[in-house]
Amino acid sequence: MRKKVFPNINLMPSELCLGTAEFGSKLAVDEAKKLVEHYLASGGNVLDTAEIYAEWLPDGSHRSEKFLGEYLRRRGKHDDLVISTKGGHPRLSSMHVSRMSRADVQSDLDSSLRRLGIETVDIYWLHRDAPEIPVEEILSFLEDFRKTGKIRYYGFSNWTLPRAEAARQAAERLNVKGFVASQNQWSLAKADPAKGDPTWAYIDKPFIDWHIQYNLSSFPYTPQANGYFRHLERGSLDRASDVARKVFHHPENVERLERIKVVQAQTGYTQSQIVLSFLLSQPFTVFPIIGARKINDLEESISATEAPLTSEQLAILSLRSGV
Repeated sequence: MRKKVFPNINLMPSELCLGTAEFGSKLAVDEAKKLVEHYLASGGNVLDTAEIYAEWLPDGSHRSEKFLGEYLRRRGKHDDLVISTKGGHPRLSSMHVSRMSRADVQSDLDSSLRRLGIETVDIYWLHRDAPEIPVEEILSFLEDFRKTGKIRYYGFSNWTLPRAEAARQAAERLNVKGFVASQNQWSLAKADPAKGDPTWAYIDKPFIDWHIQYNLSSFPYTPQANGYFRHLERGSLDRASDVARKVFHHPENVERLERIKVVQAQTGYTQSQIVLSFLLSQPFTVFPIIGARKINDLEESISATEAPLTSEQLAILSLRSGV
């Protein structure tokens, strides 16, 4: 797996990031460790977690960051890695109450640093937005965290295009770098936002154009749509996740599966390779966050980095809509 230039930033992330949401909880510690080591041995270097991860599981609170922190301590070094975590997520029992104040984010950041056992987070993401808070205020406290050495760079997760653009303009006014990347949902399987988590935000055609115009990278989550196309083809949607069944199952994606088959016939690639290569072949820098739980699935995802698509094939897959 190759490293890619991260525009305007002194980082070289690998083409794929490894998401660790349920590592050390739903995925046992030993199995999670094997996945991390296989990913790193394959050239990967981005480990992504969050303060809120595994909170939805019994006894899962902070288990992802705790697992990763213990792994880093045993490994003995992390200067060759890109450590990515997120804060500012509402409490699951009160999702309508934002947690985007300076005090909230600082509390999340400080506790993440303790659990991870590191002094600085390479990329710190605001996990949700709070539109009622001016973007200047948010950028100001993030800059303070950067200046004190707690974070190197910061990005947004689940922000809409209007708020992202407002933040970009505010960064210009404040003469700061501002957000360096996005972490929104994006996949070859188009989501139906009306059926998903109302706090998720998505990459669409206007957002793609915005990333291209301002040379911002994207770190999309759920890039394989929880295996939606695989379940659809096998007739096993009843065994798919709620997200795959509710958010991604609609007529356009049924049609898109047929287009995937056309590209498969042209290339010989697997379905999984095509789904990830769709994102890797975009005209700006994209680092999909994969969530493999088995070595075989991880290896197939990694193989997508050697399966480029042509512009004509991208057009087939995207219904010529650019997304």
